[in-house]
Amino acid sequence: MGDFGLFGTWLLLAVVVVGAVALAVGSVLLASRVIARDTRPEHNSVLSPFLTVVGLVYGALLGFTVVVGWQQYLSAQTNVSNEASTLVTMYRQTVAMPQPEQTQVREQLRAYTAAVQGPGWGKEEFGAISNNGRHALTEMYRIVGTAKSDSTASPINSQFLSQLAVLTSDRSARILNSSPRIPVLLWCALIFGSLVLITLASFMRLESSRAHMILVSTVTVLLALLLFLVFMLDHPYGPVGVTPQRFSHAVMVFDLIDRGT
Repeated sequence: MGDFGLFGTWLLLAVVVVGAVALAVGSVLLASRVIARDTRPEHNSVLSPFLTVVGLVYGALLGFTVVVGWQQYLSAQTNVSNEASTLVTMYRQTVAMPQPEQTQVREQLRAYTAAVQGPGWGKEEFGAISNNGRHALTEMYRIVGTAKSDSTASPINSQFLSQLAVLTSDRSARILNSSPRIPVLLWCALIFGSLVLITLASFMRLESSRAHMILVSTVTVLLALLLFLVFMLDHPYGPVGVTPQRFSHAVMVFDLIDRGT
């Protein structure tokens, strides 16, 4: 969701709600034209079993999809926390490094953190993966790998390289988590199922057309909000999802370490 921004996300939500209400009202009006006014009393009793079965099947499918999306969101959130924590650990490890290796590594750690939380946050899902973070990782491997080995530097360099491997793995996991996991076919089933539910609800008969519109609009808005929730969970990075706040906190810790506190 990195390309939408906070305003764009709320605007999209408003469009979804307004569109849902318009769809519900239009569906009820269309159904009232198709069905004769003198419909027999057993009309609703004939439609009710179909509405119940479709509602149960669709509810199970939608619930499963929400669980999958929620798991991906939690995975992305946990991975970002781990990545930021690894950066702080690596920055602390540089305290034991000799100069100029310490300064060079700290510069690359800051460059990596800046690249992660920069304007490109959350845009990996669109294929625009920043090269700055990858370059910083490569530079750290080069700096530590070519550093002069002595009795003091060798142990900390070994530990640092171990943490660097963890950081690289966390970065790869973050980029993978930015890709949607719910397939297009499942989205088609969810949208088609919601349309079937709305259609069946619209063809039910109530004495008050206004009450009918309100009831169908309520159901339609609920379905639209749930589908919007699934979409947001399937795109976890963004202004209302997983934010780069953890990396901003890591930079604050970097400053404290530089001051020796």
